[in-house]
Amino acid sequence: MMPTPGHLPPAYRLGLCLLGGTLLLSCSETTRPEAATDTVAEKAAPVATDPAEKPAPPPVPDDPDATYRIDLDSALQLAAGRNLDLARSVERARLAAAQSDQARLSILPDLNAGANFAKQHGLLQEIGGAPIDTERVSRSAGLGTASGVPGVWLDLSVGSAIFEPLAAQQDRKAAEAAAQAHEHQVLADAAAGYFELVRAHGRLRIAREIESASQKLAQATEDFAQAGEGLEADAQRALATHLLRQGDTADAQAQLRQRSAALARLLHLPITLTLVPATDSIAATHLVDPDESPGRLVATALRCRPETVAMQAEVAAAAHRFTAQKIQPFLPNLAAGYSNFEFAAGRGSSTERSDARDEVAALIYWKLDGLGLGNKAATRERESELALARLEESRLLDDIAYQVTTLRADLLARRDRLSLGQKAATHARKAYQLTTERLQQSQGLPIEALASIQTLAEARQAEISAVLDYNIAQHRLLAALGHPATK
Repeated sequence: MMPTPGHLPPAYRLGLCLLGGTLLLSCSETTRPEAATDTVAEKAAPVATDPAEKPAPPPVPDDPDATYRIDLDSALQLAAGRNLDLARSVERARLAAAQSDQARLSILPDLNAGANFAKQHGLLQEIGGAPIDTERVSRSAGLGTASGVPGVWLDLSVGSAIFEPLAAQQDRKAAEAAAQAHEHQVLADAAAGYFELVRAHGRLRIAREIESASQKLAQATEDFAQAGEGLEADAQRALATHLLRQGDTADAQAQLRQRSAALARLLHLPITLTLVPATDSIAATHLVDPDESPGRLVATALRCRPETVAMQAEVAAAAHRFTAQKIQPFLPNLAAGYSNFEFAAGRGSSTERSDARDEVAALIYWKLDGLGLGNKAATRERESELALARLEESRLLDDIAYQVTTLRADLLARRDRLSLGQKAATHARKAYQLTTERLQQSQGLPIEALASIQTLAEARQAEISAVLDYNIAQHRLLAALGHPATK
C-alpha cells in the first residue's frame, strides 16, 4: 500500500536529509552562481605579457606514474618550451637562416692548400716526333698544387651571386614567420587541451557526486519498499538509475585519462603522468571582444598574422628566382684562380731543383642551356612558381578572413551560452532543493528525486561546458588574429 505524503517513515526522511545535504553542499562548493571566482565568474586577462614576469612552471616529476598538477599558465609555458612540432618549426627556421648565410657567402672564393707527388717512367715523345725512354719526378706543396687544384678559386655565376642571397633571405623570413605562426597555434591547442582536461575532471567530480546521491536514494527506496511502505517498481527504478550512474563514472574516469594523455603528448611530457587541474575553480576569461566588427577583426588578422608575412616572403623569394632565371643568359660566369707553392722536379727518382712557383688563371664565359631552349623552359618554370605563390597568398587571405569570421560567430554563440548555462544550473539547483524539502516534509514521493538528480547533473555539466567552450573559443580567435596566448 502506497503511503500518503504525510506518512513517510522517519528513517526514510533521515536518508533524504542526508542525500539533500550532500548534494546541496557539493553544489555550493563548486558552482555557486553568486560567487565571483566560480563557474561563471569573469576575469579580464591581457593579450600578452612578458614571459619573464610569469612564474616558472613546476618541474616535471621524475616518476612517470606520478600525479602532476597543472594550470593554464604552466600548460602554455610547457607548450612553448617542449612541444616537438614547435621545436621542428624553430629548427626549420634555423636551417633557413644557415642556408641564407651560405647563399650570401657564395661570392667568397674557396681556399685550398695541399701537396702532390708525381713520378713518370717509360716512353715519351719529343715535339719533333722522336720517341724517348725517360724517367722523371716532381713534387709540390703550398697554396694549391701543381696537379691543377688552385690555391684560391672563384667560380661565380653573376646572376646567382646577385639574386640567390636575396631569395634565400626571403626564405629565412618565411621560415621564421611560419615558426611564429606555429607557436600561436600550439599555444591555442595547449589552452584547449588544458580546458578539455578541466572539463573531464569536472565531469568526473559531478559523476561521482551523482553516483553517491543515487546510491543513497536507491538504498532508501529499497528500505522503503521492504517495509511495505513503497512500491517495488520505484526501488528497481532507483537501483537501475544507480547502476547507470556507476557507468557514467567509469566513462568519466576513462575520458579523464584520455584527456590527460592527450595534453601530456602535446606538452611532450611522459604519457603515463596523471595530469590534474591545479584548481577546481572555472572562470570565463575574456581575451577578444566579439562585439568588434568583423571587418576590423579581419583587418587586424591580415596585419598581424605571421602567415601573411611568411606568404609575402615566399612570393618575394619566387620573384627573385624568376628574375634571376630570366636574365641569366645575359649575365656572365666568372672564374679565377691563384696558386703559390714550392715546386721541385728532376730526372730519375730525385728532385734536382726546387723553387717558388706562381700560377694565375682567369676566364669569363656565357652559358646557354640546351642551346637556349633549356633557359627558356626554366624561365617558364620559375614564372609558374611565382604565379602559384601569388595564388597561395590570395587563398591565404581568404582563409584568414573566413577563420576570423566563423570563429567570431562561434564566440558570440558561446558567450550567449554562458548566461543560459548559469540560469539552467540555478533553476536545476532550486528544483532539486524544493524536491528535497518536500520529501523531507513528507509532501512528495521518493521517486521524484531521481529526475531532480539527473537534471541537476546535466545542468551543472552544461554550466561548466559553457565556460570552457567560451574559453576555448577565445583562445582560438586570439590565435586567428595573430596574437599568441599569454605564456
